[in-house]
Amino acid sequence: MVNLNYIDIDGIKIGLYQDGPVGVGVSCGADSAAVLYILMSNIKTHIHIYNMMAEYRRPILEKHFDDVVATCSKLTGNVNYTVHKTYVDPDESAEFYINMLTAALDKKEVDIVYLGLTKFPPLEELSKWPNQQPDWHNKFRAAEEEHPLFGFSIPVALATSFSEVPLTTDGRVVDKLSIDERAYIPFFNHDKKDIARIYRTLDVEHSLLPVTRSCENDNHPESHCGECWWCRERIWAFGYV
Repeated sequence: MVNLNYIDIDGIKIGLYQDGPVGVGVSCGADSAAVLYILMSNIKTHIHIYNMMAEYRRPILEKHFDDVVATCSKLTGNVNYTVHKTYVDPDESAEFYINMLTAALDKKEVDIVYLGLTKFPPLEELSKWPNQQPDWHNKFRAAEEEHPLFGFSIPVALATSFSEVPLTTDGRVVDKLSIDERAYIPFFNHDKKDIARIYRTLDVEHSLLPVTRSCENDNHPESHCGECWWCRERIWAFGYV
C-alpha cells in the first residue's frame, strides 16, 4: 500500500501521494475533474492524466476533456503533467481502460492511479430517474454499501454490459474486470452532493464546473439535455446542469 498524507475538504478526507509520479483517470465529468484539481493544487510530483473515449464521441467529448485539463492547470498554476489520450471503437470495453492504467503502473510510469468514481444517490432518488444504468453498476456504486477505496474486482459475467463482446486481454478471455490496490478511489464512499460541496468549498463551482460535461445524450452536443440519468444526478447534486 502506498503512503498517503491526508487533507480534509469540508469533512471529506483525500489522501495525497507525494513520493513519485501520480496517474489520474480523467473523463470530462465533474467527479474526475475535482480529483485532478485537488492533485494539481496539492502535489509537486509529475501527474500523468489518462483519458479513453470512443472515437465516435470524440467530436463531443474531446473539447470538454481538453478544457478540464487546461482549466485545472490555469487555476492552480500547475504545468507539471502529461496527457495520455486513447481512442477506442464502440465495441471495446472497460477492460481496455483498466489494462491501460495497469500497464502504466507495471512499467513504473506512475506509482499510483487516482479514479474519480463516486457513490450513486440513494435508491429512493434513483427510482425517479431514467433506467440507464445496468443493474451491476447500480450495485457496484450503491449508496447503501461501504466501498473499498483501493482497487476493485467485478466478475465479467456482470461487467460485460459494457460491451457486446467478451472482455479480453491480449486475446484471452478474463473472468474479472479488476485493478489492484495501486488504484485509489477517494470519493467512492461519497456521492455527487459531496462533490458539489467540494466544488463550493474550493471555490471552483463557477470556474471549473462549467467546462465539465456529465450528459450522455449525444443529441445535445453543445449543452446538457437535463433529462438523462447523468444530467439528473448533476441536477440532484448541484441544483442545475
